[in-house]
This record gives sequence, C-alpha cells and structure tokens, in this order.
Amino acid sequence: MTLEILIFLAAGLVGGMVNSAAGGAKLFVFPMLLASGLPPIAANVTQGVALWPAQLSAVWVYRRELRDDAQTLARQFLPALLGAVAGSVVMVNSGNDVFVRVVPFLLCVAVVAIVLGPKTTDLMRWAFPGDRLRAATAVLLTLIGFYGGFFGAGMGFMLLAVLSASTGQGLGRVNGAKNLFAAGIQSAAVIPMMLSGLTDWLAAGCVLAGGLVGGYFGASITRRLPEKPLRIGVAVLGLGLTLSFLFS
Repeated sequence: MTLEILIFLAAGLVGGMVNSAAGGAKLFVFPMLLASGLPPIAANVTQGVALWPAQLSAVWVYRRELRDDAQTLARQFLPALLGAVAGSVVMVNSGNDVFVRVVPFLLCVAVVAIVLGPKTTDLMRWAFPGDRLRAATAVLLTLIGFYGGFFGAGMGFMLLAVLSASTGQGLGRVNGAKNLFAAGIQSAAVIPMMLSGLTDWLAAGCVLAGGLVGGYFGASITRRLPEKPLRIGVAVLGLGLTLSFLFS
C-alpha cells in the first residue's frame, strides 16, 4: 500500500508539471489507475477529480497576464464551461465498453493537434477570416470543453491552438490563458464526476497532492523559457505521451 501511494504521488507530481506546460497528465495517471484494477470509467472519474485543482496553482503564477486579458477571456469562458459539464455527464453515464472504444479515437484527435502544433493556429486564421474567427472560437471552445469533460488527454494543445489564433498572441503569453481555461473546464466537469459515486478517493487524494506541487513548479519553469524551445518541447513531449498510451 505504501509503494502504491508513493507511485500515485509521483504520478501527480509529474502530471501537474506536464499539465502546466500543455496538458497531458492523464496520459500518466489513467494507465496507472487501470493497472490498479479500476474499471475504465471509474479510473477516468478518479483522475478527473484528482487532477482538477492542479491547474489552479499554475493559474496563480500567470495572474498578472490574465488580469490584463480578463475582459476578452471572460467572453470566451462560458462556452467552454457548458461543454465541460455536458461532456462529463455523458461520460459518467456511458458504459465501460463504449468508453474504451471511444478513447483511442479521441487520442488520435490529440495526436493530430500535437503534430500540427502552431500550424493549427494558421489553419484557423485561414479557414475563419475576420469576424468568422470569433464565432468559430466559441464553437471550438465548446467542443474542447466537451472533450475535456469526457476525457481530456491532450486538451492543452487544443486550447493553445484556439486561444493563440483568436488572440494573435504567442505561446508564452497564451499559456496562462490555457491554464485558466483548463482549470475552468476541469472544475465544471468535476461536479458530475463527484456525484457519480465512482471515485477512488485514496488514489485521487494522492494524485491531487502531487499535482498541486507539480503544477506550481511546472508553470514557474515554462513561464521563463523562450517561446520556440518551449513550443518544440511541448509538442515532442505531448506526442510521445499520446503515442505511448495508444500503443501500450
């Protein structure tokens, strides 16, 4: 039991650091919870409950940048929250067989987002010129919120692309907004999860403790890195994590 607790704490620590950079903690935690014997949906609910506060410490690190963009971010926030609640409700009411069949497809979507990286931003601006980008942003944030509530692996990459395209800002600046949106999506989604009765609270508590510490230090590190190396590092790390999960 002691070894299991240490493993969950370590997974939360690393997961929190990865989440603060771009998202991807679930690619660490989800397989571990499955290996411990939890059914797929129970494992997904447990990691959702455990990881949702980890983004809050990263948001605190970016509080000054977020304050400057507060008005714009507030308008974009609601669609993402509504999508998150809907995705979470659908997930907790799905069967394990259905969930297992859907997850590989969702991870493939995450792989595409990771591989395209900054090109996703350029594609969005090309596909939705002018005022169309604002409407497209609302729709995409709703869909990302739904995905975040349902599973969420690689969600950070999707948020980075959409927020960068809609604001025209670089990765270093948008990373704070990404952490804010990820925290909001997870906070909205965690309510149906907690009410579902599927959470393993011992595992959730251990992952949460490690994730809070990891989220703070991860955000402090990524905030100081130059934009180009950060972008490359985030893309390579996220792609590797996603592919390792798909082929494990």
